[in-house]
Amino acid sequence: MARPVSGTVKTSQVKVKQKNGDIYVLERKSVYDPEKGYTKSLGTRLIGKIPAGQSEMVPTRARKNKAETAPVVAIRQRVGLTQILQWIGEASGIDEDLYSATDTATAQKILTLAQYWLANEGKTLPHIEKWQMTHPTPYAAGLSESNYSRLFDELGRDEQVQQNYFKNRALRLDDAPSIAFDSTTISTYSHQQIDARQGFNKAEDGLNTVKLLTLYSVKTRQPIAFNKQPGNLPEVTSLENALNELTFLDLKRPLIVTDNGYYSQSNITEMTRRHKQFLTLASIDIKWIGKHLNDHREELETAGSLCPWDSTIHGITVPVMHEITWQRESNRGAAQAGEVVKESHRYYLHFFLNRTNVARDDQRLMEDLWQLKQLVSDGVELSDSAQKKADRFLIVHHRGRGGRLQVQFNEEAIKEARKNDGYFVLISNKAMDCFQALEDYRLREKIEEAFKVHKDRLDGTRTRVWFSDSLRGRMFVQFVALGYYCFLMSKIKELKETLGTDPQLTQTQRDDELGLKRWLEQRSLGQILDWFDCQEETCIQTETGRKRWTSENTQRDRLLLSKLGIQ
Repeated sequence: MARPVSGTVKTSQVKVKQKNGDIYVLERKSVYDPEKGYTKSLGTRLIGKIPAGQSEMVPTRARKNKAETAPVVAIRQRVGLTQILQWIGEASGIDEDLYSATDTATAQKILTLAQYWLANEGKTLPHIEKWQMTHPTPYAAGLSESNYSRLFDELGRDEQVQQNYFKNRALRLDDAPSIAFDSTTISTYSHQQIDARQGFNKAEDGLNTVKLLTLYSVKTRQPIAFNKQPGNLPEVTSLENALNELTFLDLKRPLIVTDNGYYSQSNITEMTRRHKQFLTLASIDIKWIGKHLNDHREELETAGSLCPWDSTIHGITVPVMHEITWQRESNRGAAQAGEVVKESHRYYLHFFLNRTNVARDDQRLMEDLWQLKQLVSDGVELSDSAQKKADRFLIVHHRGRGGRLQVQFNEEAIKEARKNDGYFVLISNKAMDCFQALEDYRLREKIEEAFKVHKDRLDGTRTRVWFSDSLRGRMFVQFVALGYYCFLMSKIKELKETLGTDPQLTQTQRDDELGLKRWLEQRSLGQILDWFDCQEETCIQTETGRKRWTSENTQRDRLLLSKLGIQ
């Protein structure tokens, strides 16, 4: 039988360091709320300060009260923004999934940090102590720098919490979900991060990087799981761990959606052998793919192949049988380890022609070739990929014995390459309409926006911590915050599509909804959250009872909250 809730008000002290070196000592009162399932703050009071360079506290001078005035406990906090944050956690199931993955105190600390990052675009964590004084947070006792540093380190070493949370999020997906897989790099100046290495740096700042891999639901636009890897590992080798992660999450027949950074014959073979459905962008220049494009080029350029929802796109699907080879790793029956196996499997090539990209692709090709010709003429040493391109598109020779270097374009090769301007191809091993495949792939591109949010809004541009375990713990908290962001953005997008469309609305109601729609379209998510952060709540506790009131808001604000389902 559960122990009854005592309702006892607990008092704790919090120390906040000021810029001038003084340390303010605050007395914070909190009580456990059995209805909401977490501890809430009743108020904060300054009781003294420790001057800079000293160790003893100087008490705050007591206020003079009139003898006939009864003492009161009064607090004022900003509740408009935190009300929205609390609704996100409940409506998305993020809070529930996190509470079931770890203990209550740890979950409250994680949610406090996640909500702070979402509410304060780009701000670093040292600002959180002041923010907690003016906003109610899930962890009412308050988080200092030492608190969240210790939390990051413990989370980074506790894989059970992370994997249980990932699995809880995955259980909320429908059957046969589309799962996007992509990566980004995080730059660091630190030499303590053992995962930080020289490799492909997407920020192009020349620093060592750590690679962040994310699984993302295409339909719900929610991040499902993440992993951290050394920055020198190429993207094409990162897929195997993602497949292992999907196996643990126990998703039913997921469709893995990737871009051409993850296309390779070995990855196609690995996903086929594991019976994983996939959809990936590939290059038209791959020999066996280009052959099928040439066979169906005329069919692709007909009016009947036009996309029903994008008049600039033509598309067709070509089912093909393609042979894969792999080497056995162990003995099985008569088959011996090391034996090379060849199998033919059915794949679907979704060919597309984007007429608006023809001129762009042609211009890009010519600019690349002009730059390549200049490098060869200047005698610059080329990379392997650049050398292959030079061998294909340039003719290099010397005039006479020891004569001047002559570099000319290979016009035949360029003409052949320009035939494919505007064409692209998606490959899948799942039978699907070409335009459904295109829609799933385009939705995958939303993951790029998620990476931008992780870096710009959730303070993920730099590692900010010393050690690898702490970095993983910090990434996990940012991952929870990213779930908050994606859920709210999705709900606002859905809301904008429905505002003013109900035929049963009166003219006044329609005008109000269209006005709200225009207001939402003119503002970023950060501006919307800042707008509601001004709403304050005042609470006074006296001997005769409790009084509470909040500052007023506009009719448009109330309409937005009601449309989102916030009481």
